[in-house]
Formats: sequence, C-alpha cells, structure tokens
Amino acid sequence: MRPRKYGSDTDTVEAQLKQYAPMVRRIAVQVASRLPRNVQLDDLIQEGMMGLLDAINRYEPKPGASFETYAKARIRGSIYDSLREDDVIPRHVRDRLTQIERAAEELRQTLGRPPEDNEIASHLGLSIDDYFAVLDSAMSITVVDDELPDVVDENADQMKALQHKQLAARIEEKLKELPERERMVLALHYQQDLSFREVAYVLDLTPGRISQLHTQAMIRLRGMLAKEQEESRSSD
Repeated sequence: MRPRKYGSDTDTVEAQLKQYAPMVRRIAVQVASRLPRNVQLDDLIQEGMMGLLDAINRYEPKPGASFETYAKARIRGSIYDSLREDDVIPRHVRDRLTQIERAAEELRQTLGRPPEDNEIASHLGLSIDDYFAVLDSAMSITVVDDELPDVVDENADQMKALQHKQLAARIEEKLKELPERERMVLALHYQQDLSFREVAYVLDLTPGRISQLHTQAMIRLRGMLAKEQEESRSSD
C-alpha cells in the first residue's frame, strides 16, 4: 500500500502553508533584491506559495531529507520558473553578459586563475565603472536562472533527475575555482539563507558590492559550464 503523501490532509496542508509562509516571503525578498524594481514582491510570494503547496503535496519523508530543504528548492523553482517566462533581463543586457562570461573564461584559462574585475573590463575594452554598471544592470543573472541545484525530486523523470544530479556535481566542482569572496557570498546566501544585506554585514561590504560579487560569481560559473559543454561537443 502506497504511504499517504506528506500533509495530504486538508487541515494539515493549511497548517503547513501558514507555518512556512514566512519562509516563502523570506525567499521571495531575497530573490526580489536581485531583480529590477518593476518586479512585484507580492507576485514572487504568490509563486513561492504555489511552490510550497507543490512541495507539501509531493514530499515523502526520507532519512536525511528534511521537508524544509525540499520545500526551499520547490519554492525557489516556482519563483524562477515564473521569472523565466517573463524574461526580466533585456536582450542587450544578456548579450553583454555573454561577452563577459566568455572573456572571464578565456582569461581564466590564459592566466591559470580567476581574473580580476579590472582584467575582465580591460579585455572587453570597458572602463571599470562601465563594467560594474553592466553587473548592476543584471543583478538577476544566474546559473540555470538562479537555481543552484540542491534537491533532486526522485519522483521526476529519471533522465531529468540524472541530469539534475550531474549538473549539481559539476557546479559543486566549479565552485572551488571561484575567488574566495565570491565563494563566501554564494555559501552565505544559498547555504546559510542570508539576504544580501546580511551577507554584506558579515563580510563588512556594502549590499551593492555583494550584489556585484554574486553576479560575477554566476557569470564565472556560466562561462566555465559553457566552455565545458563546448569542449564536450567538440570531442564527440
């Protein structure tokens, strides 16, 4: 007999929605802090609540896999799915970010280390101020649209689940190649669940600088993953 779904009782579902609503809001606020101001927080919260409901309906208790961890991934996934549909980053900004990704990866391979901001800017013929302006205009740039894989839904299609696991493993390996401060920003934000303002306090930097470091880290990761895929296709 198949076990009853976690929270399948109506009263239990309502209680869990109420219990975890603050977590949904906290995640939505974190995401909103990296998005253009025209993106409404209430819309993100609504999408996050749909993700929470999905988590409640799909989660089955397993050793070492807490509901909260599972729910966070579902909430973020629901929010980012809606952002992908709206495409909040303008085309010209995406094009410039692609140029930065390629430049960062080319310099990393040439120098044998992660390039500094001024080195990337110089490589692209940009002033450092213009370079940071590009980063600031693309606060929502992400790896797989900001969903760093941390939970795999074992009920999903097996091939997709395998691809998700493989991507998570690749990202974990690439994280080791980031500059220390960028690794710390990602760790504090995604693993410790701190907002950019809280990360800024911990690292004694401004929230704006934390946003730039986050964006730069994502650009480096995207560039490394893109290069890896290109090399894989060439070897086939």
